[in-house]
Amino acid sequence: MNNDFAHLTPSAADLLSEPSEKRIRAIKSRRWILYPRAKQALDHLSRLIDHPRGTRMPSVAVYGDSGMGKTMIMERFRDDNPPGFDPGTGRERTPVLAMEMVGKPGERRFYAELLALLGAPQSPRADIVQMEQAALRLLKAVASRCLSSTRCITSSQVRIGTNGSY
Repeated sequence: MNNDFAHLTPSAADLLSEPSEKRIRAIKSRRWILYPRAKQALDHLSRLIDHPRGTRMPSVAVYGDSGMGKTMIMERFRDDNPPGFDPGTGRERTPVLAMEMVGKPGERRFYAELLALLGAPQSPRADIVQMEQAALRLLKAVASRCLSSTRCITSSQVRIGTNGSY
């Protein structure tokens, strides 16, 4: 490595020999910068994902102004807990499901987004109870431990697994 670039990481220094288009694309790409509050949120989420199942599962709300990094924290947490195959059960496991709620959140919208994320076929005539039951079955099947959403959904808008089944 040239001494003029000794202050750069090896990957940044290697990028200097690439064509301009590739360097510009790298500059414009999303970056993760770990700042103290993000680390605190990620540490808390990691403790929650290891919490034993029970009838009253803990939850956390990450809130802040637009552009503060809430979605990036969610994406980082999801990426740190990737899906994988469990050879013991012979099933795919998805510890963290992250969904982005668009528009006005509501119970039907929540379950429709969740079922779509799980790859489930949807019936436009399904009622909310059927959607909830399908979602709970699929969440159990993929061994999900955490459900994350980018919009605030209050308990009065969505009720999921209140009987401790999930």
